[in-house]
Amino acid sequence: MHRMDNTAIADQSGIRRHPDLEIPVEDDTVSATRYEPVDFEGPLPALLMYVPYPKDDMITYGAYDPLNRYLASQGYEVVVADMVGTGASTGRLDTMFGANEGREAEAIVEWLADREWTNGRIGMYGKSYGGITALAAAARQPDALEAIVPIHTPFMGYRNAYSYGGLFELYYIGTDWLTLMQALDAKPPSRRDQRGEWVDTWQTQLEVTQDRDPFLFDFLDHDVKDEFWEGTDIPVENIETPMLAVGGTRDSYTRDTVEFFEAANGPKKMLLGPWRHTMPHRGRESSIGFRKQALAWFDHFLKDESRSIVDRPAVQVWTEREGGGNVDAGVWRGKSEWPDSSKDAADVTFALTPTGLQTTENFDTGRVERVYEPDYTVGIDSIHPSGAQVPAGDTNEDDARSLTFESDPLDKPFDFTGTGEATVRLHTTIDDPTISIRIVDVAPDGSATMVTHGSKRIRCNSLSELDEPVSDEEIEVEVPLKPKSHCFEAGHRIRIAVANAFFPEFMPTGTSGTTALLSTPDEPSVVKLPGEFLETDSFSDRISLPSPDESLPTTAERVVTSDSNWERSREAIDDTATVRADSNLRLELPHTAMTRETELEKSVSADDPSSLVATSELRWTLEYPTEEVTIVATNRFSRAHAKATTKVASDGTTLFEQEWSRPIKR
Repeated sequence: MHRMDNTAIADQSGIRRHPDLEIPVEDDTVSATRYEPVDFEGPLPALLMYVPYPKDDMITYGAYDPLNRYLASQGYEVVVADMVGTGASTGRLDTMFGANEGREAEAIVEWLADREWTNGRIGMYGKSYGGITALAAAARQPDALEAIVPIHTPFMGYRNAYSYGGLFELYYIGTDWLTLMQALDAKPPSRRDQRGEWVDTWQTQLEVTQDRDPFLFDFLDHDVKDEFWEGTDIPVENIETPMLAVGGTRDSYTRDTVEFFEAANGPKKMLLGPWRHTMPHRGRESSIGFRKQALAWFDHFLKDESRSIVDRPAVQVWTEREGGGNVDAGVWRGKSEWPDSSKDAADVTFALTPTGLQTTENFDTGRVERVYEPDYTVGIDSIHPSGAQVPAGDTNEDDARSLTFESDPLDKPFDFTGTGEATVRLHTTIDDPTISIRIVDVAPDGSATMVTHGSKRIRCNSLSELDEPVSDEEIEVEVPLKPKSHCFEAGHRIRIAVANAFFPEFMPTGTSGTTALLSTPDEPSVVKLPGEFLETDSFSDRISLPSPDESLPTTAERVVTSDSNWERSREAIDDTATVRADSNLRLELPHTAMTRETELEKSVSADDPSSLVATSELRWTLEYPTEEVTIVATNRFSRAHAKATTKVASDGTTLFEQEWSRPIKR
């Protein structure tokens, strides 16, 4: 039997939890948990995480708890707060990424600064949405906010649904995250306060759920930065708060990290590692002592302790070696700024020629005119799935379904570090086409690993509007590539793969037809990669980073089960590719046992982008001594239609049920 734990008792690590902290924010009350370090004499600086994910289960007992506990154990009051309209907080969540989130976070910062148990100096941190609220608060320049650490964070509302190339983010956002948010709309606070206020909070959330469509529908409807997205961009150029920006080159928000780092005007460092959407101290690729790094940043700016992190290079980046598929092969390097081909960074320009990939100075004769029939399954062998700790795949099957241009074996290593771009000339008969460029490292044994990529909906040049449909004429398309640092070893080849899709990361656009890729010495199709050929295979700017600190656990003690699976398959008869993912998480909490199970599936036929079907189901179970509550959220959508259902039951008796179904407004 689970009992209600309302007490604030110090545990063995010297942390006392206060789970009933109530913070007034405008007309609402934000519910928060305070981690109080009892071995330190106060008042102390405080660190805030403000997120829409329930603090009474996912945050203070799930994967974030070890980081929260670590920072508290080093002399910080750590506060984790449910966003207004979520978790145990009052209010309504009618929109996401709005300007209200920055105001709310600012109000909490000011409230914390005025507590007797803080010294008035506040920091913020968080991954993804927690990073968004940290940036949003810092952009408002509250006096008490003195340092932030945003991790894997976008800063434009539109970028939470669409890529910089205007493509809907099908895999992580469309089927996974939006289904999670749909379930959270209807989920009761897992921890039931003794006053029974959780009932009113839950009732309000269910009313909001009934009043509006799921966020999935809005995201699908608004495929350009129209009025729906107005006010959701964070003015990161206003940030003067000292910032440690953290990103992963296998994450969806690498370019966002680089851009808000460059735009901010206060003291700043950027840590860019090989991670997916996970914390750097727990990443499959190159786990580092990130908790030490974050602590040092806060110590320097909130405690006035001189810490060496501020003397490190402005940019600290992991450079892949040995083809990029080996987790441990690579080096950390320090740079004064991030190289970008579009901003006159030193680069090498490779041309797509009749004999393969050549530097532009060597392309002096011949003409490329290669016709390609789109294959909308390309991508399933190249994607680095978030949430599933699977190794990078061999891209040769994707490459065989693409137009490819390959260099000779390299005589010298080539160091590619920065943001590259491709400029290709095309003649297409496809209506509303996508162009996808992948940069691939081909090892001497023929195995191939994707290094970086860029995809663009050709009609979406400004993001805020669509150009006229592409007609049957020659066009030039610029495709920005995802920031990366990778060393192509001597003896390896550089391969450029061109296709009309990157599935399942992005929703396919277009119709049947053909695309001809064109390139001549006078008007070459090219790929610019910041970097240089090296005389040696060593780096003069190599640095070391701290190893993980294991003095406190890196995994949460309340997590009983946490695993995920990811698989891809192909139906040979109709040439349909399918990607499936599932995950499950079980937490044994003081107040309940919680299980979360997710199943996702996406499929598309090679020759028909309109065949896309994406489905998802998330089942949340809360086991109480007196009842078992289940929340089930499902989605099914294509390019033309979406259907969603949410159902809440107690011991099998339905308490709430809603279905939404309608065409997508395009």
